[in-house]
Amino acid sequence: MSRPLRLAYLSLETPRPGQASQTHIDEIIASLRQSGWQVELFATTRGGASARTSFLQRLLDYGRVQLALGRRLGEFDAVFVRSHFMALPLALWARRRKVPVVQEINGKPADIGVTYPALKPFAPLLSWLYRTQYRMAGHLVAVTEGLAQWARGFSGHDRVSTVSNGANTELFTPEGPRADITGRYVVFVGGLVAWHGIGTMLAALREPAWPADVRLVIVGDGIERGKVEAAKTDPRLLWLGRQPYDAVPALLRGALAALCVIEDQDGRSAAGVAPLKLFEAMACGIPVIASDLPFQAELVRQADVGLVIPPASPSAIAAAVATLADQPDEAGALGKNGASYVAREASWQQRGREIDLILRSQVTEAGR
Repeated sequence: MSRPLRLAYLSLETPRPGQASQTHIDEIIASLRQSGWQVELFATTRGGASARTSFLQRLLDYGRVQLALGRRLGEFDAVFVRSHFMALPLALWARRRKVPVVQEINGKPADIGVTYPALKPFAPLLSWLYRTQYRMAGHLVAVTEGLAQWARGFSGHDRVSTVSNGANTELFTPEGPRADITGRYVVFVGGLVAWHGIGTMLAALREPAWPADVRLVIVGDGIERGKVEAAKTDPRLLWLGRQPYDAVPALLRGALAALCVIEDQDGRSAAGVAPLKLFEAMACGIPVIASDLPFQAELVRQADVGLVIPPASPSAIAAAVATLADQPDEAGALGKNGASYVAREASWQQRGREIDLILRSQVTEAGR
């Protein structure tokens, strides 16, 4: 009997409970294990925009994790990297040891300047660090087709595939308990960061079109928490902070709709967005209110799972909430469409099978 294939998963973006990055990492690892892989995670512990750690602490953390993996590279058949500009040392080390590397791309290099404005002057260096890694990679995996097209041009090769996000269809289902929240509400689940439209959704709550009996429930934390705290004087706003992963489905099931109102700040979303919150809300059978950005808007329209609105428009969010509040039968039909789509095409098991095929082909090509 042949031995199981072994995979090292490298994440220099620190996974934190309640954040999409940790959910994505955990679900991909679980699905690959179901496909027969032995997976070991190598992750930092001091990163993140809200971690309040110094750059030196993060730099040492980057080095520590890559050194730990580098010393054990011979134990693994492949390395799966959650793309990060500081992962170049490991990429070079793996190339020298002839261990295939698959890079997962969740955004462009310019995105870093949106989260960390102080790094914008270093944009050329960051682009070089990413490009060098992408050119060496055995394969690139992008979460949207627009991002995959960009990656082909940026890296200079066609070893690129699209594997989008998904939902845990055992946890996120239409059936099950609902959150104990009084009255009707719409919900946002995600990091409190600028491009998620936090300020815009708070402004929507003050729009005349927003139904007086509908609350806005925000689940998550991040660098935009100050805006949420300042708006808590409105009794229709309920901020729950970060919640355990397994508590999110009940919050979604009880909602009138979920907000996926990502904004295209500095062009960071021009290649498309495929947020976990979109798939998880759909899986729970509720309609989504999504901004008109590539991939998510196309999915919402084609699968008929919600309403598409212009980005960064408080009045459009309020009007969409009012439409769904006034048309419960239509909202229910949209929700059913979403649950059917995710169960059929967007489970993490499906995503894992897609990545499994890519990894196995890389191992075969490397002769390992």
